[in-house]
Amino acid sequence: MAAADDDGTEQTITFRAAEVLAAQIEVSAHLLLILVENAAPRHVPLNLLPLTIGRSAPADIVLEGPTVSRRHCKLEQQDGRIVLTDLGSTNGTFVNGQRLSATAVLEDGARINIGSHTLNYHRRSQEELAGWEALDRELGEAHDYVLSILPAPIASGPVQAAWHYQPCTRLGGDAFGYQMLDSQHFAAYMLDVAGHGAGSALYAVTVANVLRQRMLPEVDFCDPGAVLRGLNRMFPMERHNNLFFTMWYGVYDIAERVVSYATAGHHPAFLLAPGASRPTPLGTRNPSVGIGADRQVTAERAPVVPGSSLFLFSDGVFEITDQNGREWGLSEVMSLLPVMAAPNGPHRLYDTVRKAARPGPLEDDFSALVLQFS
Repeated sequence: MAAADDDGTEQTITFRAAEVLAAQIEVSAHLLLILVENAAPRHVPLNLLPLTIGRSAPADIVLEGPTVSRRHCKLEQQDGRIVLTDLGSTNGTFVNGQRLSATAVLEDGARINIGSHTLNYHRRSQEELAGWEALDRELGEAHDYVLSILPAPIASGPVQAAWHYQPCTRLGGDAFGYQMLDSQHFAAYMLDVAGHGAGSALYAVTVANVLRQRMLPEVDFCDPGAVLRGLNRMFPMERHNNLFFTMWYGVYDIAERVVSYATAGHHPAFLLAPGASRPTPLGTRNPSVGIGADRQVTAERAPVVPGSSLFLFSDGVFEITDQNGREWGLSEVMSLLPVMAAPNGPHRLYDTVRKAARPGPLEDDFSALVLQFS
């Protein structure tokens, strides 16, 4: 290219084509995210390929557990794209729910299941990657905050409590809690906001904090019907981005050994007495919170004998598709309630459901809470 100096003399300026091209085209980054329960994903840049994934060294990426073969699968680069090959693993490698029978080219956002592990593949520009990682850190902080407002387990006293919580995405729409209202009354609840993601999670946290700090004006928190009416007044869906939530709320009277309860669009909780062959459902018929402001709410009471257990859970516990393609319902969970009553029961219930479900994340948030009455 020719250009003129100030004195009119022509000067030749040369551009190298490769430099022009590099300025116009930003290098893409390949990234593998290994999803870890209740923690930020593990980031693995795919810079040096090929990489093998397996249960132990010399695999480049090690995933623990008996469902992963020693040399399970391999990642390579072909013509600028990432391809995945199963290496004859026992339990198979799945991409977007389909078992690999040959090498597969990974598209941006592909979900990979290796045994009980879930990995996501992403292709981003360097600028997009930096912004994405910043957002991921913020989501991790939000997830940590959600966990921080959940109550601590209770190991002794008139009411013991244990739970397990696992959102199906980084942020879930479930929330639950319990607390002593006074020296005689113990309150507990489980709620499930419609939808998933950040909006539902923020809404669930807001409601949980209202209940935790008893911020409903002129409401007796020992009265489940009054609590649901107060929530309806405070959270009409038309003022909250059309979000609504289902809920079970109950109060145990320690002296009288009676639980008062009401449900809003939520399935019942289940009370299992010692020696009983079947649990008793505790639920009432009321619409979800947010759909109808200040309407009457039906509440009920039930006696609680010593040694009884009360099971509260979200629908993500039983709305799964198992590995045979069969859809579960509430009846499948009924047979698993004794598992939940055992030591570390809610976590054991999650393990049982997770093993029964098809590969990949559960379809909805998993929240399970058991209360045991001395």
